[in-house]
Amino acid sequence: MEEEAWKLAGICGIYCGTCPSYLAQQENDIAELEKRAMEMNFTIDEVRCDGCHSDNVMPTCVECRPGFRKCAREHGVTWCFECPDFPCQRLEDFKHVHIVDGISHHEHLIEELQYIKDHSLEAWLEKVDREGRCPQCGKRLYWFARACPDCHTHIR
Repeated sequence: MEEEAWKLAGICGIYCGTCPSYLAQQENDIAELEKRAMEMNFTIDEVRCDGCHSDNVMPTCVECRPGFRKCAREHGVTWCFECPDFPCQRLEDFKHVHIVDGISHHEHLIEELQYIKDHSLEAWLEKVDREGRCPQCGKRLYWFARACPDCHTHIR
């Protein structure tokens, strides 16, 4: 596992590596950064993000609305799966939030967190990195991608 890869493991089980803000920053995709900034009423610099556990976290994730960051601090854990209350109602309620074009990247968070708990963070990061790429050309894709922008392979 890359030294910094763990920063892409969201507290709640989201994989930041396929987040549009993270990927747009990594790929210097100014059009996507501008689009996200306009949609969220932020500046381009505010939507740039290096992952949940980095020093550069997007405002909507710094104190996420569902409160995972605050809850983790209160319970003295880094990730939700480490909490004695896991899985909790907060995670259950979050599964159906932010659905775009019928796709919810939150839908399987409890299963993803359980995978980390059962296997390892390293194994999970390898799994989600592989799942977040185009099966044809290997390009890392945004959460809601229906087709690869490089080779046009249908994804969902």
